[in-house]
Amino acid sequence: MNTRKIIIEVICLILMLHFFYEGVYKIAYWQNYAYWMKHAPLLKPVWQIFTYAIPVGEILLALSFLKPSFRVNALYISIAVLMVFVFWIMCGNLFTHRLFWPYHALYEKSTWMQKMLISIGLCWLAFAAVVLLKRHSIKGIASNSLRNEPVSAH
Repeated sequence: MNTRKIIIEVICLILMLHFFYEGVYKIAYWQNYAYWMKHAPLLKPVWQIFTYAIPVGEILLALSFLKPSFRVNALYISIAVLMVFVFWIMCGNLFTHRLFWPYHALYEKSTWMQKMLISIGLCWLAFAAVVLLKRHSIKGIASNSLRNEPVSAH
């Protein structure tokens, strides 16, 4: 395997482990997670739907990294989900001035700035993998389509 493929595989593995761990952690501590979703800012009208959709969606997104044909879509979905999460943190802080998340799967006492930085870092990793995947496919097309051969040579 060349270096580009190894980097893409490692990034996909990091994202897959992150989303799978987050989803399983929320299911394992379901009552605590559901309680805090119920009281989360800006989610009161849809907290019941999100309580089920977020952990299941995270696990499904993690599993989608396993299938190579769906990997690019999973990277785009990861970027979108992580940016929506950061946007939710920013809106909650701006409009309600009441943000809390009592636990996090990766460490004990997280702050919102740490959550945002981790999400933005993962988003940049996903973006880097998309760029590496696209550069590989564009390079393959360009090398075959732009030859300096006369028309009569075919």
